[in-house]
Amino acid sequence: MTPLKMMSTGHVHFYSELNGIKGHFVLDTGAGVTVIEKKDKDKFNMQTIAFDGEATGAGGRGIKMEKSKNNTLQFDILTLDNLDLKLMSLDHVNNAFDEMGFEKINGVIGADILADYCAIIDYAKLKLYLKKE
Repeated sequence: MTPLKMMSTGHVHFYSELNGIKGHFVLDTGAGVTVIEKKDKDKFNMQTIAFDGEATGAGGRGIKMEKSKNNTLQFDILTLDNLDLKLMSLDHVNNAFDEMGFEKINGVIGADILADYCAIIDYAKLKLYLKKE
């Protein structure tokens, strides 16, 4: 169980560790994949490889992405190992958050992780439950 916080914007956010380093993340059930801010690649000790895909979504179309393999993401007591994650610029998100006086985020946890780990989001109690099968 991971404790969550609700922003006045309606975004659900939390703190977690990516590759052993604390980061600030937002849950987005509408995001198809989990993405990490590409500017934070060194912070989280991520090695990237070429990736031909581009992001399409609320942030626009054609945003270039990179790929990183073998990452570890810690959710409270559950550790997700050997994760392949995408990296892209989250400037569009962070600029908006900054203008509203909110802390910038390091990544967006998307439906790939939420579905793969049978997520239950308890909005009333602001808790995220994940399980490994």
